[in-house]
Amino acid sequence: SFELFLSSLHEQGVSPDMVAGVITETYQGGGASFMPAPYARRLAEWCEENDVVLILDEIQAAFGRTGRKFGFEHYGIVPDIMCCGKGISSSLPVAAVIGRADLLDQYEPGSMTSTHTGNPICAAAALASLELISGERLWENSAAVGEVLHQEMRRLQEKYPNAVGSVQGKGLVCGLHIVRDGRKEPDPDLAFDIVTRCVEKGLLLFSPVGKATVKICPPLVINEEQIREGVSVLDEAMAGSL
Repeated sequence: SFELFLSSLHEQGVSPDMVAGVITETYQGGGASFMPAPYARRLAEWCEENDVVLILDEIQAAFGRTGRKFGFEHYGIVPDIMCCGKGISSSLPVAAVIGRADLLDQYEPGSMTSTHTGNPICAAAALASLELISGERLWENSAAVGEVLHQEMRRLQEKYPNAVGSVQGKGLVCGLHIVRDGRKEPDPDLAFDIVTRCVEKGLLLFSPVGKATVKICPPLVINEEQIREGVSVLDEAMAGSL
């Protein structure tokens, strides 16, 4: 609950007037775990009440991944600042910091720079990526096809209850938390074996993240048939691992 946030500050001797900003991922990237919406809204209210800058890390969540244009839309809040990357260019290294004008306009144009600022190739890739995402409204495909993905993941959880502790995520991001014998204890060896078998069968997945999460983040243009084909491979891999 949000009371834990408040009590944690109190235990550290931190009062609201000592806090400049709060930063959190829109969802925990390692396990695709979202905050409860009431928690996120209460956090936003607390920040506004105490003149604290709310910063959301949308590097994984933005640009349609969760079935919305931005992940924070699931909470009904708007951050003061958000950090974006990854999906902004669909692969090339580029990032953006987006926020309220009164915060970001404190610096004159050209007064801030970095080693990789203004790379023309990455800028062109970002523009092309954003045009495609917006023009084809890929967040809508993410939401629709994501429903199929999560239905299939819940089916696997029911089929392998001793191996899948929980299924997290929204849209086209999903995390299967792999556990030992139906308990809460993560099973990284089993998770790695599942992923290895998937790769051997032609289904490319991340190496398990967060110790033992099989994370699924397919392209935003994927269709239902491709989702079902990929899940069938994952099902075979899990059957072979157990």
